[in-house]
Amino acid sequence: MQKDENELAPWQLAMGLALFALLTAFGFGYFGYYLLVLLNGLLADAAAVTINKGAFYCLGAALIGSMLLYFGGRKLQGKAVTARQNKQASRVFFIGLGLAIILPQLIHFPSASYLQAQGYSECELQSRQWLHDKVMVYTNTPEHCIELARADCAESPDRQKCRLLPQFNTNNPVSG
Repeated sequence: MQKDENELAPWQLAMGLALFALLTAFGFGYFGYYLLVLLNGLLADAAAVTINKGAFYCLGAALIGSMLLYFGGRKLQGKAVTARQNKQASRVFFIGLGLAIILPQLIHFPSASYLQAQGYSECELQSRQWLHDKVMVYTNTPEHCIELARADCAESPDRQKCRLLPQFNTNNPVSG
């Protein structure tokens, strides 16, 4: 049997699978942690509730990562992939992709609507967004929002949001 020049050595495949295993475990853990944070905030009527959409994208990615780990493991063992397994892999891929696209919206919009109906409002000082990764913090009072921001700014006053708070604003007024 002739070896393909593009085929990875077993140790390279094993190292790649180890990296995928770490990323997949991180994805499941990140999703699970922020799901618990959200549920705890909703069920405990917390003063602040965090919705991390990026964490909910991770579930679909971790599911796809699990599929890749399975097939990488089979490749490392020298086992062939059957047509049935290939079909199941396609199904898992599309389910994971669908979860990555739909789940963040399915969690965000109903949770945000519920929180707003309960009198919460989004705390812009604590919320942040980078591309599609959006973390929204809802607080039950505007005062609590400012308290959270002050606490963050006391630890790291160089953050951009701290310039919005008068006590952390380093811009000195120009005197004439």
